[in-house]
Amino acid sequence: MGSNNVESHFGKDDISLIPLNYFIGKESVSGSSLCVTCDMLVEHTDVPPTMTFEQIARKSIVSSISDLVSKGIKPKCALVSLGLPSNLTEGDISKLVDGFNLVSKEFKIEIIGGDINESEELVIDCCMFGVSFPNVFVPRRNGAQIGDYIFVTGVFGYTASGLKILMHGIPSPDPNFEKESINSVLNPTPAYDFGISLAHYFTASTDSSDGLATALYEISKQSGVDMLIYLDKIPIPSNLKEFSLMNNLGFNDLVFFGGEEYHIVGTISEKSLYEISKNIKENSKFSFFLVGKVAKGCGKVFVIDTAGHKEILKNKGFQHFT
Repeated sequence: MGSNNVESHFGKDDISLIPLNYFIGKESVSGSSLCVTCDMLVEHTDVPPTMTFEQIARKSIVSSISDLVSKGIKPKCALVSLGLPSNLTEGDISKLVDGFNLVSKEFKIEIIGGDINESEELVIDCCMFGVSFPNVFVPRRNGAQIGDYIFVTGVFGYTASGLKILMHGIPSPDPNFEKESINSVLNPTPAYDFGISLAHYFTASTDSSDGLATALYEISKQSGVDMLIYLDKIPIPSNLKEFSLMNNLGFNDLVFFGGEEYHIVGTISEKSLYEISKNIKENSKFSFFLVGKVAKGCGKVFVIDTAGHKEILKNKGFQHFT
């Protein structure tokens, strides 16, 4: 963490870690790093029907928050650049600003600057910053070890279902399922407190913004291990199966390839499981589910059903709508 070789802290991960002594050359900050992530929201691929301008602004910020907190990094400030189409009214822009103000207060983040330009459609680019400190472990995607437990922090299936409902107006099993599904799309919430409090126990982590399958494959490939996922351990809505059958949708597609849930997906050692379980008992707000084990291998993910049948999971992620 304290090396002057900044390249060693880049790579294919959710965030980049840049040692502060790389910038200012002082040993007093050795071990501390600037943590940076960025994400771009593009209207035609990321904004579903009925999403308000306030919700658009919130989503553009939440996606970057999720990257940082999945590593235990507290987001501190952000640069937000806007590409605004000429057909937006002053009222539309005012609602966007309101959305940025609300989400910055919700997560205590300062928006310190950015840029504005004209574009053919609405584009929001968010670059977010935090700091890691000496002797505080920051989990990456490549740290999973054989024997580790695989965990997730939320329910899978609502978001993929919500997008189908919003895009195609398909029916739902009941009003509550429809409400929860749509809300998961329009008002996504990252596992903020869980990540900030407990990420130092993780051996590897990422978020599920590109889908559960993609998150699992990113960790397994970069760690050089296989993952065994037990289908009946994955938290899902009670009537997701009914929703998939009544609309002729693939059940596994809704669970594994939905994306934009912003849950943490990670691995922990058996030793750390005790500490995390103790913290969860003390904080009822924390959501935590063990879904599988890390095994010897070379980057594959297998799903095991209730009958014990083992099948390789497709390495397929969230497909942006167009």
